[in-house]
Amino acid sequence: MWILPLAAMLVSGLFSGVVGRQYRRRRSPALLSWSVALFVFGIASACDFIGTFSGWSSYIAKIYFLTGATVVVGYLGLGTMYLLAPQRVARAWLAFMLIATVAGVIFLSAASVDAKVLSSAVEPGWKAIRQPWPLAALVVSVNSLGTLILVGGAVFSAVFRRYPLANGLIAGGALITASGGTLTRFGHYQFQEIGQAAGITVMFAGFLLTGSRNKQAPGQPAAGRSALPRRKRPTDGRKRTRGKDPRSGLYQGKHYRR
Repeated sequence: MWILPLAAMLVSGLFSGVVGRQYRRRRSPALLSWSVALFVFGIASACDFIGTFSGWSSYIAKIYFLTGATVVVGYLGLGTMYLLAPQRVARAWLAFMLIATVAGVIFLSAASVDAKVLSSAVEPGWKAIRQPWPLAALVVSVNSLGTLILVGGAVFSAVFRRYPLANGLIAGGALITASGGTLTRFGHYQFQEIGQAAGITVMFAGFLLTGSRNKQAPGQPAAGRSALPRRKRPTDGRKRTRGKDPRSGLYQGKHYRR
């Protein structure tokens, strides 16, 4: 059914634009990462729509496998890293994802495709890709670590009360999307598109919540700054002294000036 991947493509494209617009206003690397992840998800949905509507080709199947099955969960986890983890850790995960993306392109370009499965009217075209062991190991590594980051971020947020609802929705949406893909192993391919559309909607709600929490309420101190009043500096033109009376004329070996 081509209507479901079409809906997922339109929804993810719209959500990517909205989150990208929030990034331009707030300059949050987490929002940028999520906008990229939604765009990548939209590319995968577009490939699914084209393959379902007009037939799969080897190029469409490989692009779908790279974007939808290999790297999208990792880029979702990158946003959680930038939101909760130290910058050095987030940048390390970014470097890993860039290397994983390039490696995925190389492995998929060398992978063979089963022409019989590609032309099948029952199975989706991406099932025709014969995965060499480096590609299979890359897919398992990126998806396992990305899911661990999302779920671990949700648990961390619940414990330390840092965006608990937002990260819970993001992790829940990712798990909904993954559950739709899991059902394809039992032949229920129609649930994949339903899980993708539902999961991306839940994640988008979490993205918006992180943006609303970043807004500073009127009269409240900025995040990371103390709410205690600062000590006022002397305004009589004299320098501060400690330990000796400035009227003696000397202070720590230097003349005291009025």
